[in-house]
Amino acid sequence: MNRRKFLRSAGLTGVAVTTLPTIIDSFAVKALAGGDPRLNQLLESQDRILVLIQLPGGNDGLNTVIPYTDPLYYASRPTIGIPKNRALRLNDSLGWHPAMSGMRDLFEGGELAVVQGVSYPNSDRSHFRGTDIWLTATDADVFGSTGWVGRYMQTLAPNYPTELPAHPLAVQIGTSTSLGLLGTTGPMGISFRDPDEFYRLVNGGGGNEEVPSSAQGDTPAGREVAFMRNIARSADVYASVVKKANDDAGASTVTYPASDIGAKLRVVSQLVAGGLKSRIFLISWAGNNFDTHANQTSTADPTIGAHASLLGELSTAVSAFMQDMKNRGFSEKVSGMTFSEFGRRVAENGSVGTDHGTAAPLFVFGSNVNGGIYGKDPNLTELDDRGDLLMENDYRDVYASVLLQWFGVSSTKAQDVLLRDFSSKALPLFKSPVSVQDESSSSVGFISVGPNPAVDHVVVRVRIESTASASIAVSDMRGKELRTSSVDSWTGVGTIDLSGLTSGTYVLTLKADRAITHTFVNITR
Repeated sequence: MNRRKFLRSAGLTGVAVTTLPTIIDSFAVKALAGGDPRLNQLLESQDRILVLIQLPGGNDGLNTVIPYTDPLYYASRPTIGIPKNRALRLNDSLGWHPAMSGMRDLFEGGELAVVQGVSYPNSDRSHFRGTDIWLTATDADVFGSTGWVGRYMQTLAPNYPTELPAHPLAVQIGTSTSLGLLGTTGPMGISFRDPDEFYRLVNGGGGNEEVPSSAQGDTPAGREVAFMRNIARSADVYASVVKKANDDAGASTVTYPASDIGAKLRVVSQLVAGGLKSRIFLISWAGNNFDTHANQTSTADPTIGAHASLLGELSTAVSAFMQDMKNRGFSEKVSGMTFSEFGRRVAENGSVGTDHGTAAPLFVFGSNVNGGIYGKDPNLTELDDRGDLLMENDYRDVYASVLLQWFGVSSTKAQDVLLRDFSSKALPLFKSPVSVQDESSSSVGFISVGPNPAVDHVVVRVRIESTASASIAVSDMRGKELRTSSVDSWTGVGTIDLSGLTSGTYVLTLKADRAITHTFVNITR
């Protein structure tokens, strides 16, 4: 078995992959005393957290965000279509599945974004291939061996796991390590089901025997031993850190739903509240639950059934998690995102279900998320040659938004992580985007924007080099560029004409040579 297969399937006995080397090799490695101070400083200086929630199996987007004014929806789904009068209103043309009141409330509070029609060109309808594509952030014809999260973590800690920070870079709540967390040297994070169980397994996994030095040379076998040893070391270092965070968190402030995803989000909340400084948490259902080929809904009532239960679990758990984070004082530092390998077919099948499709909505949530709907309603008239939805947004546009705006990664590093440049298509998903610029560029940013709210114009003062070629673009919340204006590079002042634009929030994007940064302006009429 090769290394990648081992890493992804090692949870045979319910033991997290990162603890397996301790047991297999019958030795434990002494923990580092406090970790690499440079990496510790890096984690402490940037405390934003992303929670990724995978919906495995391919979530049916049309029964999640329902185009209830489109007669083609009901014609295509005479049995499983959600009745218009049962859907929870999202806007004049779309509705939530009735099981999703929790996420509906987040949306109405401005803390949830719906990104429509997310997929990638030439969508692959295979579970395994589709999942790999989303986790590796590759094109359909590219087979990646590292994950986009793993590559991002490597930009933060290029010498990991030889040099370990005091806290794990990423955490997966589960029994095996996702391909998404793999870097070129192995997992860039740790995985476990339960903090206390993780601690017991690591500390009871064997003695302190050393691998003979003859097995550690620069040979294939020696390199594999070193690889496994580094993973074992990360588990050994982090077991006590994880347990301490869990113990320090105290009791949850809300009641989480009694579901697999609810229990996992509760663990994430405990670790964040207890002071764990990990950047990314990844959780998923235990099985391929969203693969609803048959009996997706009840034949008597399409609003209940397997899919409704899954959406109810998701919505209730996310709502509880965000309320818990708010009660504990961490809501400003946490955002989350759902993803699934594909959507389902437009037309229902003969088994009261739906088959593998293409594009579907995903959700981004959090106090700093710029809520709203990004993209057009599903177009049930213009379909691909197999009768599936066309792509509205590339999933890597969303990843770019997370990297550039939430984590403040430079456009150059974002391009390295996503293997292509998606920065120009990033959606303005966050209320207070981190200033984004390349390391090679000068310090660039907005100094003032006023009046704000504005009526017919706004004057901006920016910080740029006097030799820079600078412009400011005005975009709506779906990312559509509406107009541009130049900036005087000597004074750093520009006036932007807003006449003709309707009331609402707009994104101002400053581009000065290679640097890009964002802010917002509100227009009132």
